[in-house]
Parts: sequence; structure tokens; C-alpha cells
Amino acid sequence: MDFARAAPKMGAVIRGKAPVTSIAYHEDGIHLFVASEEDSRLRLVDCQKGTSEPPPLKFERDGIRLVEATHHNLCVLFSGKGSKSHPTAQRNAVHYLSMYDNKILRNFRGHSGDVTGISMSPVDDTFVTASEDRTVRLWDLRQAGCLAQLELPPSVGNRALATYDGTGLVFGVTAPLASGDGHLIHLYDAR
Repeated sequence: MDFARAAPKMGAVIRGKAPVTSIAYHEDGIHLFVASEEDSRLRLVDCQKGTSEPPPLKFERDGIRLVEATHHNLCVLFSGKGSKSHPTAQRNAVHYLSMYDNKILRNFRGHSGDVTGISMSPVDDTFVTASEDRTVRLWDLRQAGCLAQLELPPSVGNRALATYDGTGLVFGVTAPLASGDGHLIHLYDAR
């Protein structure tokens, strides 16, 4: 689509009070999950109706910064800053949340730094996370422990991102070089 010739039509405007830090569409295209770190809220947008219902969920204790849709239309993965009074592993956990009944289904602990990226596999229940601790971890929604861990080389800074491709066969990792001379992009076989 060439936006210079024809701008896309706007379908809805949904107002919020705080800046958005992360958004994720569910694979069905009906739901959009919107996270705001400033006010610690997670909003569910119905894309067919152009509305945000029910009221946003508030995460006062753990906060919320990142959100990622899962295969279930009302379940998400999220991470936040967490309270400094919590142990490091708990503070940097990824949470699996059912928005249907507002319950945490599972916590995924292991990162020692803030989580910088979450990506759900498009083909199964695995997901990858990246963290300021310079690791990328592979997880499965059905079990609490980390399945695999990839340590980034010392030449890489601590703001890594990781994402699956559309087939679920490859995941990519990018991170800035510690020297400030650019970024590395690595592709890995996810099988």
C-alpha cells in the first residue's frame, strides 16, 4: 500500500490516558491487547466493534510493560517492572494471564534483568523472551521451567529483542553491539 497516494481509512479511535508501551494482535484479528507501563493497565480492544471493553486490568504490584497474544483469544503473556522488594527472578518474570477471569495461569521465572521482548510461536505453545541479562530463553506455556537458554556474546549490549518468523521454524535475535558500532542480527533454527 502506498500511503503517499492514498492514506488508509481510520476505523476507530480509542483514547487512553497514558502512553502505550506494547501492542499485540491475536491471530484471529478480533482482539488487540494494549499495555501501558505508566498507568500499569492492560486494555482489550475489540477490533470488529472498535471499542475497548471490559474496563482495563490494573497491575499495581507487578506493573506491565510488554504484552504478547497467545493462541487462546483471551490469554496473554506479559511482563512488567515488578516491585523492587520482590526477589530478582520474581521481579523479572513473564506471566501467563487469562483475561476471561483475570487469573495468572503460570509464572515463568529465570531472567535476572528486565524482559525486553516476548514472542509467541505461531505453530505451538512455545515462546521466546529476551532480557537485559543478555539471555534469550525458550519456554512452553504448559510447563513452568525454561526449556533452553541462549547467552549472548560479551560483545553485545543488554537490550536484546527476539521474535519468531511466521512459520515458527526460525527465530531472530537482535542486540546492539556494546561498543556502540551497530547491531547484530542472528537467525536460529527453532526445531
